[in-house]
Amino acid sequence: MRLCSACGHSNSIGARVCAQCGASLAQVCGACGFQNPGNFRFCGNCGVNFSSAPVENRERVAEQIPTPLAEKIARVGKQVEGERRNVTALFADLSGYTALSERLDPEQVFEIINGTLQAFTAEIYKHEGTLDKVMGDGVMALFGAPIAHEDDPARAVRAAFGMHDALKRINADLQPRYGIALQVRIGLNAGLVVVGSIGSDLRMEYTALGDTVNVASRLQSAAEPGTILVSRTVYEPTKPLFEFRELGALRVKNRVEPVEIFEAVAPLKKEGRVRGIPGLSAPMVGRRDEFARVCRGMDELVERAAGQMMLVTGNAGIGKSRLTSELKEYLADRRVTVLEGACLAYGQPAYGVFLRLLKAYFEIADDDPEEITREKIERGAAHYLAPTQSPAAVVPYIHHLFSIRLLEKEQAARIRHLAPPQLQQQTFIAIRDLITARARACPLVLIFEDIHWIDPVALDLLIFLLDAVEQFPLAIYCNSRPTEGAAAPKLQQLGAQNYAARFSHIPLAPLSLADSMTLIDLLLTIHELPDRLKQIIPQRAEGNPFYLEEMIRMLIDRGVIRRGATRWEIVPDADIEGLQVPTSLQGLILARVDALSEGARQTAQCAAVIGRDFSRALVARVVDSDRNLADELHELVERALVTRIVGDGDARYHFNHILIQDTVYSSLLVRRREFLHHKIAAGIETQFKDRLDEHADELAFHFHESKDFAHALPWLIRAGKHAAERFANDQAIKQFRLGVECLGKLNATTAQQLDLYVGLGSVQTFVADYNGATTSLLIALEASRAFSRTPDALRQSAEIMRLIGRVGERRGDYAESLRWLNNALSELEHDANSKSPERVRIYNDIGWVQYRLGDFEQAYEWRMKSLQIVEGTDNYSEMASAYNGLAVLFNRKGDWERAAAYAEKGLHLREMIGDLTGVSNSHNNLGNLALGQGAWARALEHFQKTLEIRVKTGDTRGIAQVNNNLGLLRREQGDYAAARAYFERALASAEKIKENYIIGGALNNLAHTLILQARFEDALAHLSRALDIASEIRHKENQAETLWLMAEADLGKAMLPEANDAANLALTLASEIGSRINEGQALRVLGKIARMQNRADDANQYLLRSLVVLTKLDNPIELAKTRFQLGLLARDRGDAIEARRALDDAIATFDRLGAKIESARARAELARLAQPVTV
Repeated sequence: MRLCSACGHSNSIGARVCAQCGASLAQVCGACGFQNPGNFRFCGNCGVNFSSAPVENRERVAEQIPTPLAEKIARVGKQVEGERRNVTALFADLSGYTALSERLDPEQVFEIINGTLQAFTAEIYKHEGTLDKVMGDGVMALFGAPIAHEDDPARAVRAAFGMHDALKRINADLQPRYGIALQVRIGLNAGLVVVGSIGSDLRMEYTALGDTVNVASRLQSAAEPGTILVSRTVYEPTKPLFEFRELGALRVKNRVEPVEIFEAVAPLKKEGRVRGIPGLSAPMVGRRDEFARVCRGMDELVERAAGQMMLVTGNAGIGKSRLTSELKEYLADRRVTVLEGACLAYGQPAYGVFLRLLKAYFEIADDDPEEITREKIERGAAHYLAPTQSPAAVVPYIHHLFSIRLLEKEQAARIRHLAPPQLQQQTFIAIRDLITARARACPLVLIFEDIHWIDPVALDLLIFLLDAVEQFPLAIYCNSRPTEGAAAPKLQQLGAQNYAARFSHIPLAPLSLADSMTLIDLLLTIHELPDRLKQIIPQRAEGNPFYLEEMIRMLIDRGVIRRGATRWEIVPDADIEGLQVPTSLQGLILARVDALSEGARQTAQCAAVIGRDFSRALVARVVDSDRNLADELHELVERALVTRIVGDGDARYHFNHILIQDTVYSSLLVRRREFLHHKIAAGIETQFKDRLDEHADELAFHFHESKDFAHALPWLIRAGKHAAERFANDQAIKQFRLGVECLGKLNATTAQQLDLYVGLGSVQTFVADYNGATTSLLIALEASRAFSRTPDALRQSAEIMRLIGRVGERRGDYAESLRWLNNALSELEHDANSKSPERVRIYNDIGWVQYRLGDFEQAYEWRMKSLQIVEGTDNYSEMASAYNGLAVLFNRKGDWERAAAYAEKGLHLREMIGDLTGVSNSHNNLGNLALGQGAWARALEHFQKTLEIRVKTGDTRGIAQVNNNLGLLRREQGDYAAARAYFERALASAEKIKENYIIGGALNNLAHTLILQARFEDALAHLSRALDIASEIRHKENQAETLWLMAEADLGKAMLPEANDAANLALTLASEIGSRINEGQALRVLGKIARMQNRADDANQYLLRSLVVLTKLDNPIELAKTRFQLGLLARDRGDAIEARRALDDAIATFDRLGAKIESARARAELARLAQPVTV
């Protein structure tokens, strides 16, 4: 633009007269600066020909000044006339001009130089510098007047690098065309100048006070082409931002002292803080012991490969992030890999912090398209898992987690057929395998920040990973507020109980007054701090380092403290006594935000609505397009409010403290907040249009917070479904409930209502909120009636009825469950598709309820109906369920062969779809079948496979179960010591997770072993506790087992009446619930008691009844034990032949099974038969 000297109107470039007043516009000579009338063809001062001069005239370059900058200069320019100002002077001179002039005609040279200097000037104006002179093929610029910035030296250096970048673009055109490349030499110096007058064209003239400008000019002359030289006065305040090379000293004409010079090499990838608070690089204050503990743990990790679990707790601003930052610096030079992720206060999806951590693991950028993300995951997994593990076992679950479409049909089917709990388990295992593989390659530190905001699934996964610290060189480091959220208390308890040797809890207390004063000294190095500041700063901070630092930053912003030559100093005449200091940390932060430029403040507000982490690309989609976003973000970095995150892809930033983001967000008016949420949601839809599923939670959050419920609802439904698929039940319920709230504010479709209420009801069933589940599903059923009665609609209604029936089964109301399941069948009465998945699920569920009712024949019929439909289809999950149900049924009926056949089929299907939980359950079932049949070698094989899988999946409950089974096997083999060790392990695991059912079983098994070792008092102590537990959980089968074992212990102590009472009660309970195994064992104990009471006929009746029951079960070991008792009874009755026959049968079975101790006892009794009777 060209400003009219008469009226000040802005005119377009090339205008000869003012469009506002008609006055002739001056033409400025580019060589000497003389203002010529608009119609002159030659300069009236130096004679330069304006039409062919080989340099751009100053006027054209100066006219590039942006309107906002021009307005700022016009507003403040006259105020600074004649003032002394600290400025940074920049001199830039083109190299290669002579060669250019020799090879091209003057007009071409004019165009090239003109374009180059215009590009240079654009960089000057971009950083709010002022063009002072155009000198032939060079320019001089000043930063700091009339508009002063705290970071003028940094702006000048950025402008210099911008000139280099601009010249690269120009040379990219010049070299191919002319074989010529231009270079530029730049010199910068900072110091005092006297501000001269401001002309009507907004050009400023300065007279140097001292040698500020002279030194900058000399540095430019000394610079090699293509380099930037700066003095120490520029180097010191900008060294946290740029890489410099020290070059020594330069002698400057008319100057006594040489000038120290530095070459500016490049901007740093990770900028340091430049507000001049060197305390951030000073030793921490008041945290020596805490940091030493952290370092000792990390030394153990690196030097001894000893895994660690660390929890740092403290209130907001107390120094958790600082300690973490120091830790990362400590680890920077160690042989260790660091991966980190922060939890978000809101808008966080399930697995949120792990998604961020995995992005770092695979080096995935936010703007990577799906194909690039897929490739990075596959390449990374192959690299870290090889050669010990196939990536195919891991990659599908990571792809699913990132919402990446699975290309292989087999992998897609595997994911599709897994129920949410199994899919979550497989995902946990996949992530653990990736992490432990990385740890095997190099000690690994996982840093989790702000876990008071961790989502429930991520917390479960974090806990799942804890066992790995005992097996791998892995450190898990978390920081948290102490009383917010469930994570810190839970981790503290688990760490102390289960990982005491590797766990460190490091609480951070407020700094003492002395430490606070020490920190102030380190931050400012002001020796003569005024008494009022000495009093007010630590008093208000109350030992909170972040508050203290924010207060000091506010004093800098308000001009109370400034940077001197070597340290900070109090500004003379600063009104310290009248200083109003905000009483809260939030007030301090807002005071600093208010000191920002308007553009930077609005950018901070937009970023705060996005979240603690945000990308420049997304901010750009939200703020006005004519804003200088780069400068605004740079201002936020300079003011230490945000930090730029180093990485590939789009530029990303991070609020330096969650309190900054939260305070800025909270300060927004609700209306403004809603407006920004909506623009952000729209921006996400545009930016990630090909990967929207991955951002469903963010879109649901932002649209909902914007009160655009019509757009929020579909995303809430999608986010709820995603969470449910990942078994993130709390997250799913939250999203579905928000969706339900939306229903009352818009006209939602029936399909949306069904999605919401069916989704909510299903998850409520999983978490045992049966009343809530019933209510949700009944609403869904009512909504389904709005559809016409098409086959699809009928199947949908039937599925909802089935789900209601499942709720009844879960709460033990079997009659109500069957009523709904039968209603569901009636709904399908006219459905032509007799093999629909809905029908299969109903049949399976009816079969399960009948089994729970003890009607095994009905259960068998319904299971077989289900199997007849599903067998041979690709509905593997339902088919496996049917097989498993039939295996359990035939097991209870004592048909071991058919039970094993169905269990094997179920195992095959579960292996095919990758259902590890199902596979381990099938192996456990097969092990129990083999144990009952006396096939102990096969039982051991199945139990070991079960244990291997459950250890891998971290299934503590399942590990306890299989340890119980292994103990049973070892006890039957007569190895009582090994049996007790297994039972004690089972008990310890069950007590860790407070699983009463398994605790009771382990206590019974321990007691039984002690009875066999004749330790009856110890056995009764265990049994008394087991009976209390069984009564508390109302588990009659466990009660029955405990009671007949109590009878055995009482019998051992010769307490026959007590034994008889206990055995009779056990028999009654076992008969009532149809527990044939406990019935047979209780009858055997009653037979033993009757024998010891010399009631031979009663004893014979009890033992024969026991034999009948156990024969039906085909349980050889228990049959042999009853035959052994029949042999003893026959001996007591004097029937040696019958006694020998019974004992021989028992011994044969014991020997065949390998029950050595039982065999030895029977042989001893047989030997007594052969001894002559002494009269």
